[in-house]
Amino acid sequence: MIAAIDCDLRKHYCVDEDGNVLAKADPSWNWIARLPQGTTVLFEIASAVDYTSDKAVAHNKRRWTIWNVAQAMYLDTLAPRIHLLVAPSSAWTKGYDLKTRHFIAHCKQKQKDLREAEAMILFYRTDPKCWKPLHQYLEEI
Repeated sequence: MIAAIDCDLRKHYCVDEDGNVLAKADPSWNWIARLPQGTTVLFEIASAVDYTSDKAVAHNKRRWTIWNVAQAMYLDTLAPRIHLLVAPSSAWTKGYDLKTRHFIAHCKQKQKDLREAEAMILFYRTDPKCWKPLHQYLEEI
């Protein structure tokens, strides 16, 4: 099974490959225990690429990146029975904007963060090489 997580500050959104919503704006990780052993979990890390000169936007982006890495590390220790893979948004999105990604992936969820998780699954299936185990991602920073 494949599931994908879009992790915002203090909120998690998760969809599995069958379109089931596993988490929607959930601040806890309690729901992760429902994933079957060996599930591949895709986890987006906010990109370190800075597209703005606006200091407030850049500051929030750094906060989001730090939060994502911390949550991925927590998840990796919390649920060792899953296969966690991470990718920065600048890698897995292939440069497509949000609307285009959702169109390409035929996303069906009403909420944007859940559609992002759906898109991650399709983009992973078409090009899995940008998704890496957390330890590898951290070694390559």
